[in-house]
Amino acid sequence: MREHHGIDATRSRLREAVFGTQDGLISTLGALTGIAAGTQNSDAVVVAGFVILVVESLSMAAGSYLSSKSQREYLERLLHEEEEEIARDPEGERQEIWEMYRLRGYADAEIEIIAKRLMSNPRLLLEDMAHKELGISPQSLEEPLGNAAVMGTAYVAGGLIPVLPYLSLPMATAMPVSIAGTLLALFLFGGLKGRIVKQVWWRSGLEMLGVAGVAALAGFAIGLAVDRWVLR
Repeated sequence: MREHHGIDATRSRLREAVFGTQDGLISTLGALTGIAAGTQNSDAVVVAGFVILVVESLSMAAGSYLSSKSQREYLERLLHEEEEEIARDPEGERQEIWEMYRLRGYADAEIEIIAKRLMSNPRLLLEDMAHKELGISPQSLEEPLGNAAVMGTAYVAGGLIPVLPYLSLPMATAMPVSIAGTLLALFLFGGLKGRIVKQVWWRSGLEMLGVAGVAALAGFAIGLAVDRWVLR
């Protein structure tokens, strides 16, 4: 059971890491590219970049925490209701066990052994009924604080990449370096994600790269549009 819990925790953390890093790279690149195209001011881009990193990483971490906490509380309520139902009507639970395992093709002799074992252990019965009826496991509930920490850290790590060129390079050089560096990071990160989930790494990298390219182009186009029709 500990092994399954570890797998569930890793899956949850991987989801938050991918989401945070990808969003940090894409949203920061899109915003900074638009600001750079519209203002042609390195200081404005750097200030905006760090404001975006701080505000968005906190926002993403808070969102991750609240969504994970809400999900956990909802599942805990379902588990509590199932536990109360088991205590209130054990015979009804026994009948449900027979019906479920008959539908799955178990013989009566096998079901008798399973039912006897489950009914003798309330914790095991709750795990089995929650899994079969609700599709959840008491050991696989998400950890909100851990998810929030991974999300916030991943966002900052991803968002720093498009910001850094503007700290040391002139605007004319910083913008293409920021775009190229971020797109390369997205491709490599997508490839790493593909390796972790046993997919073709370069396809996963291209998928993430394609999404980022659309965001960067949108940011660049909006920046040019604001510069041409709003600021002038």
